[in-house]
Amino acid sequence: MHSMKEFYQAKYRDNLFVVKAGGRMIADEASRKSLLSDIKELTDDGIKVLLVYGGGHAIDQALEGANIEPRKVNGRRITGSREMQLIKGVMAADLGFKVASTMAELDLYGLTLGCTPPSWIKVTPRPRDNPDDYGYDGTIDDVALDKVHKAFDGVNFIATPCLSATTKDGININADNVAVALAIGAQARKLIFLSDVDGVLIDGETAPFITDAEIPKLIEDEIVTGGMRVKMENCLHALQSGVKRIHLLDGFRPNALRSEIYDSIGPATMLLPEENRQAYLNEIETHKVIKKALGE
Repeated sequence: MHSMKEFYQAKYRDNLFVVKAGGRMIADEASRKSLLSDIKELTDDGIKVLLVYGGGHAIDQALEGANIEPRKVNGRRITGSREMQLIKGVMAADLGFKVASTMAELDLYGLTLGCTPPSWIKVTPRPRDNPDDYGYDGTIDDVALDKVHKAFDGVNFIATPCLSATTKDGININADNVAVALAIGAQARKLIFLSDVDGVLIDGETAPFITDAEIPKLIEDEIVTGGMRVKMENCLHALQSGVKRIHLLDGFRPNALRSEIYDSIGPATMLLPEENRQAYLNEIETHKVIKKALGE
């Protein structure tokens, strides 16, 4: 083994990583190029990457431009028929084209999809009291593991927006929920959330790692609140459903994804099952010995 990078290349080759990026990252040229450049390096090393992206900020801008007030309850978007038409344009046409054009610029081989394939996920629209409220969002009931993995037979990279085409007009699904469902259902090796913060702050410092056993108390003590609380609840569900490692990264930090995967200790927060705590601590010590021997 000549470097820590080669160690991780061998460890993760042929494994699937699910990466969730917010719409602001995809819309921003510099962060999008940094992310897809990192993904190119991972896929060139034989890692399979499924990118799920949202579009919150871009959708709000499009709605406001059309004189439609963005509607949200407890952070969840109310998606009616007027919103849905704009959302499809923003997610599939605008942001999707941005992803595809940057892939072309970087010579990143892969696929960009207009929606998450119906063959991958079974979606139930949320019940609605008002015909135009919540009529176009839904929950994922099932993921077809074999269909997801078959899609990676010829490519190592696929990008999909958090849209479903299981109804005629389409369904908008929270991007975090899509990423969690696909990571669980497709038995991904890693689930990676890219936002604008490097993980969870505890006493003013970014926690290097947190186990599933610690998450409920962080919520109870209100150390994590708002959007981070929702994310941690999603992460707890993912860990309890078989996902082994989850990373929370600041996607606006240059080459954040690459450094998190190829460095034994990164600046972000990693989440893992409690039973893997000691194994992870042993892994860190082993990496320190290897890096010292390699002079890194």
